Amino acid sequence: MTRRGAGYGVSTALLAALLAFGVGPMEAAAQPAPAPPAAAQPATPPAPATEPPAAAQAPAAPAGPGGVLPSDEAVQAAGFGDEVTLAARPALVLRGKTTWDDLYGQFRKAITELKAIAAREGAEVTGPPMIRFVSSSDDAVDFEAILPVRDAAKPAEAYAPAQPGETPAGKALRFVHHGGYDTMEQTYDEITNHLDERSIVAEDAFVEEYVRDPDATPETDMATFIYVFPKTN
Repeated sequence: MTRRGAGYGVSTALLAALLAFGVGPMEAAAQPAPAPPAAAQPATPPAPATEPPAAAQAPAAPAGPGGVLPSDEAVQAAGFGDEVTLAARPALVLRGKTTWDDLYGQFRKAITELKAIAAREGAEVTGPPMIRFVSSSDDAVDFEAILPVRDAAKPAEAYAPAQPGETPAGKALRFVHHGGYDTMEQTYDEITNHLDERSIVAEDAFVEEYVRDPDATPETDMATFIYVFPKTN
C-alpha cells in the first residue's frame, strides 16, 4: 500500500475500500455502584454522610477535553473489528481540503478552531474530536473535522466558518490504532485484511476518532478509534 504523506498511510485504493460514514464518542465505562453500608444500629438512624461516596470521586484515568474522553480501561478493552451502533449527536463541523502531506497539521488546526468556536458560543464539548475522510485523489483529500457538543442551537451563522451538524450514526465496525501516525499504515493494512477475509464491502467514507487528547499526549501514546460502516445491500 502506498503511503500518502508523513501523517497518514492511507492510499486512494484503501479509501475506496474502507471509507465509512459514522462515528460517535465512546462512553467511558460505567463506574461500579458503591458497596452497601454496614447495617445501622437499631435505635440509631444513620448519620449524614460527611464525605462523597466512592463512585462520586474523580476517575483514576486523566480526563481529556471537557472530561469526555474514554478511560484507559475502555480503550484497552476495545477489540479490533468490534460491532458497534453509534447514535447521532449534535456537533460542530468544519470542512477542509488539503494535501496528504499536510493532512494531520490541517486537521489539528481545524480542531483548534472548532474548540475556539465552541468556547466562544458556549457550546459544551461532549466527545473526542474526529475527522471524516470524504473523498480523495492522488494529491489531495477532502475531510470534515467534527467536534461533538451538547447542542448548537444558535443561528448557523454564529458558528461560522463551521456549521451545526451531527456525528454520523449507525452500525459500524470499530478498529483501534495504538501509537503514532508513523505506524498507522500497518493498522489500515490489517483493517483491509479483516474486511477482505470476511467479504465485507465498506461504504464510501471512514472516520478516525482521537480518544487521546492530541494536544496533551505524546504521539507514541496516542489511541485512535477507526470506524468503518459496512454496506447493507
